[in-house]
Amino acid sequence: MAKLTLKTTRKQLGIGTFVEKTIKFRGADGQEFEGEIFIKIVPHDDIAHATDVWGIEKSKLTMDHLRKGMLFQLVYEDEKSKFFHKITDTGTVSTEVIDAMYRAADEVLDFAGKNWVSAQTTSSGVSSSSTESEEEQ
Repeated sequence: MAKLTLKTTRKQLGIGTFVEKTIKFRGADGQEFEGEIFIKIVPHDDIAHATDVWGIEKSKLTMDHLRKGMLFQLVYEDEKSKFFHKITDTGTVSTEVIDAMYRAADEVLDFAGKNWVSAQTTSSGVSSSSTESEEEQ
């Protein structure tokens, strides 16, 4: 087992790297449209302070501010260009696009830590049910 240090932990987490994700939404003609975005892997403090970009008193912030603040800092067109150039640009797309981007970012960064736990529970359940089926046969 390797000695765990801050440097090795950050490297294993991929802090500062990008993950390409495909998002889907309905276009103007009602047909499904899909495209690729890049999600930047950032440390916890970047997510915790995502709303600072708004310059609004903390007590006046909404969940919409939080989501858009996170997307502003996490979503990129490519590894050099942010998708939203200004925080106010986050309001120029549909709610469906915001939601698709947020879900993609959550898949990469697991904001609440629930994805990993859920996957572990699911794979444990699958393994035990598979074993039971084999034993019964």
